[in-house]
Amino acid sequence: MTKPQLVSIQTLNELPRVNEVRFSGDGRHLLYSASEGSQGVLYARTQTGKPIGISADQNVRGGIGYGGGEFGVYKDMAIFADRTGSLYKTNILRHAHPVHISPAWGSCGSPMISPNGQWVLYVFQDGERDGLAVTRSTGIGWPSQLAMGADFYMQPCWHPAGEQIAWVEWDHPHMPWEASRVKWGEVGGMQVKLFEENWVAGDMGRSASQPCFSPDGKWLSYLIRDGDWDNLVLFNLKRRTHKVLVHGDGFHLRLPEWLQGMRSYAWLHHSQGIIYTRYSKGRASLWRLEIPRGKSAPIDTGDIQWITQLDSSPVNEDLVFLGSSPHIPKTICVIQEGKLKYSQSRLESEVGRTVDEPQEITFQTADGQKSFAFLYNSQNQDTRKTPLVIHIHGGPTSASSLSFSSDAAWFTSRGYAYAQLNYRGSSGFGYSFQESLRHQWGIVDAEDTYFLARHLIDEALADPNRIAVMGSSAGGYTVLRALIGYPGFFKAGICSYGVSDLLADAQNTHKFERYYHQFLTGDLSKNRKRFIERSPINQIDCIKDPVALFHGDSDKVVAVDQTIEIYEKLKSNQTPCILRIYEGEGHGFREPENVTDYYNRIESFLKKYLK
Repeated sequence: MTKPQLVSIQTLNELPRVNEVRFSGDGRHLLYSASEGSQGVLYARTQTGKPIGISADQNVRGGIGYGGGEFGVYKDMAIFADRTGSLYKTNILRHAHPVHISPAWGSCGSPMISPNGQWVLYVFQDGERDGLAVTRSTGIGWPSQLAMGADFYMQPCWHPAGEQIAWVEWDHPHMPWEASRVKWGEVGGMQVKLFEENWVAGDMGRSASQPCFSPDGKWLSYLIRDGDWDNLVLFNLKRRTHKVLVHGDGFHLRLPEWLQGMRSYAWLHHSQGIIYTRYSKGRASLWRLEIPRGKSAPIDTGDIQWITQLDSSPVNEDLVFLGSSPHIPKTICVIQEGKLKYSQSRLESEVGRTVDEPQEITFQTADGQKSFAFLYNSQNQDTRKTPLVIHIHGGPTSASSLSFSSDAAWFTSRGYAYAQLNYRGSSGFGYSFQESLRHQWGIVDAEDTYFLARHLIDEALADPNRIAVMGSSAGGYTVLRALIGYPGFFKAGICSYGVSDLLADAQNTHKFERYYHQFLTGDLSKNRKRFIERSPINQIDCIKDPVALFHGDSDKVVAVDQTIEIYEKLKSNQTPCILRIYEGEGHGFREPENVTDYYNRIESFLKKYLK
């Protein structure tokens, strides 16, 4: 592969950011949502045609939790969620101005249109209350509550006859991947009411998700956690019996549900087969299950190594999904007649060529277990003299994968090696590995950061005098913990909107993660000392190495005050540090000018401290 030229921030800002893709209800078009700066846009295109924006100036963005579940389809109609909390209807063919069909009522997401096109089922959040609501697709009348009582809802769907629905719900203090459950019920009446509610599957340690009715209406499928992996199960709606179709064995069938509308499998239109995704150690593969035979076979996806948001055509066996690899920026992939098709612009192709395939690293941890990483080499041929940036993913129940990384392209084109760490607690390696983080956040993740760096030094893959560590959100917390635990080892740290006060975070964070600390750190009423001891804000004197701090002033997940306090304490200790607060930005940076400023400051910071 030809060695890359310098990748600019402007180039990375210009790369498309596609969030969701679906077939239209008649199978003739593809609909997808994309982020353009802070604006979400809904597009429609034929499978070979030019995309046309169909959301006008509305901001297409699901507003529940971290977002997702942005739009639903029916024939030539689409319903999308706007950032204001309203639902809008738009026509795929006429490209008319979107019609407002529901008031700005809290936040909304995952709009699903009934089989007759008359009703829209969706998830809403109104202050502290979550639930399922239904409204007319014409916009006449007011929405009505359909189901409430659980703390959270997601993934609603309609039966093809329109007289039943299914959904996922769960309660505090659990996260959805711990204890979500699949519900199923009958609906009807002039105003559509829920008449009956049945608990299909899911419980503590057996979380269930992604319910989906078969096109012939005989089955309800779902995914369920089973031991270390996941199973794909069919529920017979008439007999009310369960049948496991796919037993997870060394692979997961889903990703942790941080967002609304996440999909990793889809029914084929004739109800005789299911297409599903296997996730293992940061890699994804696509499989076809023949239901009558109970056999699965892999589907060739070429160079694509990461797959999300799978959908199948309602009229044939075409498939669509968002695909990526280390050298293929995320793109819309279509499989027709067994052949993979995707297009990349000249810009996307050029950027993709700047990134080589990473090395898969396995290293021993402090307790003798194994953890994992992907290492992207720099242009510098002598790895012993190469500065290294170790990236720590957020979540922390998340993972780095073999998908395209703008950071990898940016850093390696500037002569840095770039490592993505999957520490103990990351997802995709079995639930036992994920459970390694229970009550150990700030300990095992920081240890694994250090042990990865030591491993790369021992293998002559990094310069011990030029190693920086970076992360955002939960990853930013680990950055601070690593600097505290190993002063002088890492020569610089980059912390973006990171957690620094576990007490404040446990008491003041948003609803979705309000009790996440019970898994990560412990019971606040019983383990208060642990929260204090593991809070970076209380151990600033231990940080001796330069720190770059970034935050948005509108962050609702981690208060910007935490980062300001870290900065002030570092300054009072005369520890080298910089702080940049971006006006109007939340938990992450979207505006191109802010992203550009962010990377320019990182570049100057690393040039100064990783000489």
